[in-house]
Amino acid sequence: MCDTVEPVNQLERGPQRGDAFGTALLDVMQGGDGIHIVERDDGLVEAMRASGYFDDPDAWPEPEATFLARIEGRALDIGAGAGRHSLALQHRGHQVVALDTSAGAIEVCRARGLNETFLGALDDYAGTSPGVFDAILLLGHNLGLLESAEQSEVLFSLMARLLAPGGVVIGSGMNPYLTDDPVHHAYQQQNRERGRYPGQIRLRIRHRDVAGDWFNYLFPSPEELGELAARSGWRIEDIIEPDPSYLAVLRPV
Repeated sequence: MCDTVEPVNQLERGPQRGDAFGTALLDVMQGGDGIHIVERDDGLVEAMRASGYFDDPDAWPEPEATFLARIEGRALDIGAGAGRHSLALQHRGHQVVALDTSAGAIEVCRARGLNETFLGALDDYAGTSPGVFDAILLLGHNLGLLESAEQSEVLFSLMARLLAPGGVVIGSGMNPYLTDDPVHHAYQQQNRERGRYPGQIRLRIRHRDVAGDWFNYLFPSPEELGELAARSGWRIEDIIEPDPSYLAVLRPV
């Protein structure tokens, strides 16, 4: 009697590790919708379309377009994604560097015509002696890249090194408290019990059979952002709050 060999179930292997965010953006470039999953470490999942990362300025939230119009001089776009903010500035004649840790995102930025890109984290870029910038962008809710109370001091310090005198940081975030979802409330309470900001989350991106690495992201309220900024010697100069999202301009004190 022959032993039967069970077929390998691909699903049992789980997703392969890779640049899920980048593959979602590249999918849009190839005519797809770039649907991807944002997975939080408590099991919550949310499906999103990557096509929004390609939006032209007329589709942006009004405060975002208004604040971007104020920018003068050289700009650094941190977490550039598909480069929508960088491209808008470049089209207006600004020198702009699009930075992202996703190889796929940088490939998309270059394919869309951005002149200057950098693949890597901000500390990697700072180590290349890139000069200074008149504006640093953390748009698309990228104030979340502050990550945590501890890591925010590192990011503020790096940005202070890269800002020219009189330079500004323009970032957008989301107030985590403006929700009625009990799943979010439970997660926030768990964070409080761990001594974290309630809006600190751990997540990863999944696209088709690819999953990215887990990373920390922070949704501070405007008041908490002010606390984090002050702790690092910064201040909020201006803020617009079209709830639950908001847009903030920050400067070193």
